[in-house]
Amino acid sequence: MGVDVYGAWRSREHFSVAGSAPIYTSVNVHALAEAARAAVGPKRGPSPVLAELLGDGAWQLVYFAEPSRLRPITRMQGRKYEQVRAGTLRWSSTMRTVPPASETAVITRDLDTAN
Repeated sequence: MGVDVYGAWRSREHFSVAGSAPIYTSVNVHALAEAARAAVGPKRGPSPVLAELLGDGAWQLVYFAEPSRLRPITRMQGRKYEQVRAGTLRWSSTMRTVPPASETAVITRDLDTAN
C-alpha cells in the first residue's frame, strides 16, 4: 500500500480547469492546507481545495481548506468539479469564471522535499 499524496488548488474553479496543476503537494494534509491558505491569503471568496491523488493519476476532491478548519467535500460535490476537469461536464453557471492560465499552469511545489 502506498502513501496518500494530496494536492492543493487555489479554488474549486482552479481545480476544474482540465490539466491544471496543484500549487502544492504533500503527504501531510494539514501542512498542505496551511500552505494553500497562506498562498491565497486572507480574502473573501472561495477557499482553497485539497484533492487526493488516486492510483490512476486522477485527483479526487476531499477538503475545502477553510480559514479555521478542513471541511470535507462530499462525493456528490466533488464529482461535479471532477467531471468538469475531465471534460465530461460543462462549466456550470453556478461556478465562478474560468481562472487565467497564469494561475492554473503552475509549477507544483512538493512540500515534502528539501528546498
